[in-house]
Amino acid sequence: MTRPTRRVLAATAAALALTTSACGTTDALVGLHPAPSEKAVAAPLDAEGATAIASRLLAGAQAAATTKGEKGKAARAAVMSGDALTFADAAAARSAAGGTESALAKEPRPTVLAQSRGREWPRAILATTLDEATSTQYLHVMVSGSPDAPFRITSSVPMLAGAELPGLGSQETGAPFVKVADGEGLAMTPEKAFGAYAAGLARPAPKKAPAGVSVDDPFGTALGQSAAVQTKALGKLATFTQKHTPTLKSAVAFRLADGGVVAFGMMSRADTIAVRAGAKELVLPKRYASLVGESKVQKSMTLTSLEPVALVVPADGDVSAIAATELLVGGKGS
Repeated sequence: MTRPTRRVLAATAAALALTTSACGTTDALVGLHPAPSEKAVAAPLDAEGATAIASRLLAGAQAAATTKGEKGKAARAAVMSGDALTFADAAAARSAAGGTESALAKEPRPTVLAQSRGREWPRAILATTLDEATSTQYLHVMVSGSPDAPFRITSSVPMLAGAELPGLGSQETGAPFVKVADGEGLAMTPEKAFGAYAAGLARPAPKKAPAGVSVDDPFGTALGQSAAVQTKALGKLATFTQKHTPTLKSAVAFRLADGGVVAFGMMSRADTIAVRAGAKELVLPKRYASLVGESKVQKSMTLTSLEPVALVVPADGDVSAIAATELLVGGKGS
């Protein structure tokens, strides 16, 4: 991005003489026309420029995805920030330890969907890529926080099967930012939407489901099925609980064409297995033992996962998830 150039009015020598007298004084500038002003309604980038930025950032993120050590951290920080950087660093650490890889598309060929309106900061680009190997569509948010701050990827989330992103603003009008605590014209604020979605995913399931939110999406369904299998396998030996906690420090949201909002945020999930009184201990699978640092637990074990999520908050109706993923990042036992 370049700052708007300043235009200087040129005056003729006859109308404006800058001469120095014998006393060393200088004549004053005389205004001839009103001072120029910049309009703040145009989108900050054209489609070509936004696509070039998205391509560069995604290529850089993919190249740095599995780079180890401080070199890898520096390379990822050069193209990512916020939730995307947190997730990518954790994914790189898990990959180095034999875990999962980065969630970025393998061959990023971005299509710019929208960008923030006007010439103010922060500015953002919302793009999509297709991972042809898995036929998975990804949503990517790139943000520039100030005139001297380059764009960084702040969120990269795979879309859920069958999900659709509602229409955004046109290239000319842009897609304006919405604060996550702002509920104007919405069924609820994006902040409350993440809280309600997290509460709806809890296991055991809440006796009263949170109002105004649906968790009947592929992500919520898969979590519920996995929890049911885990609970059944533990039987009378232990209890299984699951809690999701939104962490919205780096969350961003954009206004949709229909007045709703698409919001990108992070949740932290804690899966806890507590040994019942009648059981002596639980022997952990190798995958979990490496995270916990123990092969057996006598009291409890908690596994922690990161969950980037994109929610659609409508003007009227239920909040729903259109993109989400998970990454197991740590554990502790006693």
